[in-house]
Amino acid sequence: MATIEHRAQSVRVCWRLGGTRDGARMSAAFAAPDPADALALAQQAKKLVEAYGHRITREEVLRVVLPEEETPSPGGIILADWVKLWYEDRKPVNPDVPGMDDIQLDTLDKYMQIMKSRVLPYLGHKYLTELTAEESGEATLKEWVRALRKSRVKRTKNNPGGKPISASSVRAAHVVLHMVLGAAVPRFIPFNPVARQGGERKNRLGLPKARAFEGMFLDVWEVERITQYCDDQIRDLWFVLVNTGLRLGELLVLRVQDVTVEGKEPEVRVRRALKSDGSIGLPKSETSVRAVSVSTEVAAVLAARCKGKGPRGLIFPCPGKKKTKGAEQTWSENNLYRRHWLPAVAEAMRCSEHPPPDPPKPARGPLRKLRHDEVSTCACPGVLRRRPRLHDGRHTHATDLIRDGWELHDVQRRLGHASPVTTLTIYGHAWDGPKRKMLDELAERRRAKLLRDDEAA
Repeated sequence: MATIEHRAQSVRVCWRLGGTRDGARMSAAFAAPDPADALALAQQAKKLVEAYGHRITREEVLRVVLPEEETPSPGGIILADWVKLWYEDRKPVNPDVPGMDDIQLDTLDKYMQIMKSRVLPYLGHKYLTELTAEESGEATLKEWVRALRKSRVKRTKNNPGGKPISASSVRAAHVVLHMVLGAAVPRFIPFNPVARQGGERKNRLGLPKARAFEGMFLDVWEVERITQYCDDQIRDLWFVLVNTGLRLGELLVLRVQDVTVEGKEPEVRVRRALKSDGSIGLPKSETSVRAVSVSTEVAAVLAARCKGKGPRGLIFPCPGKKKTKGAEQTWSENNLYRRHWLPAVAEAMRCSEHPPPDPPKPARGPLRKLRHDEVSTCACPGVLRRRPRLHDGRHTHATDLIRDGWELHDVQRRLGHASPVTTLTIYGHAWDGPKRKMLDELAERRRAKLLRDDEAA
């Protein structure tokens, strides 16, 4: 329900949009020479809010309760309207052939989804000038971060309560809002209220700390164990992925004309990438457009996959999908992951001596593939204990290169990272090298010193 708070110079009505705990915080303050008049206006506003079931914004309340000449006019534009302008301004002029300096359409849509689900429900009704007010604006942004940290996501029928939002998701929403408001300077606001100003503490809005990303490095036997259980439709794909370090979206749209499998230096030329919406566009960044040299084994696999195909034929098309206008269809990453990769990993995690129960046999039709939880729990050697993603093939390849002595610049170019800082952030631990031998030598020196001290005594 709506509540009335008595401030030093005014009376304020507070409520949440929609009346739910997760709704955006709303407040409308009323001031008058006679405190009784301010209280009367606040009580009128409270009744109005409750009559609308809390589905009314601050501006709508003020327009009804206050006379027109008394309605505050902060000017400018509200955040929801500015986001629409920002989106149209950032859209590529030609979405089918975007430039390398454009925000790619699928990335732009992700930004908009974050704004619509995690920013606009709380701040969409606010004027940009309200967010820049020194104290009130910062308080509003702090309340937004606090409310976002309390929210829950991934609500399903089996789990209606959902699960707490992750710290990285909160920080991602902060990054997008930072970008959107930065574009409004100086047209609508004098400075970006989300950006840290000179002299301010680093985390003034109370953002949660996010865990650093950790890629999974697979040992040789783990890679071979998974390969053993990959079906024919993804075995070559997994082999090339773990031996080139390509992103999955880059590999799935490779064409015959994009590879050279003969000569002294066979290579793969990355020119396209599969987007999250199923479309094909430019790679992730300008540095992702690159040539990746391949080994003799990888070249042989690619040559076999290219045999009998035209220059524009896909090297790894999705089997079973009908051709559209004579063109082969690309995989759906979700379909590839769930229907082929997860069953292969589950098979690799099953022990032949201690297998879990097999899936129930249906009345008719083939036996279904394994679920990710139908695995062995014994400690027998040679059984996969971890559940890697397809993307961990890229991490495995990068770590292998580093431990084999490759320089940072070469690894960065091969992976297509925009900056060497990215490579160091993700794979810096791999340059440390093995420490076991050094620690064993240290322990041996300590034992020798202890022995000498005993003899001297």
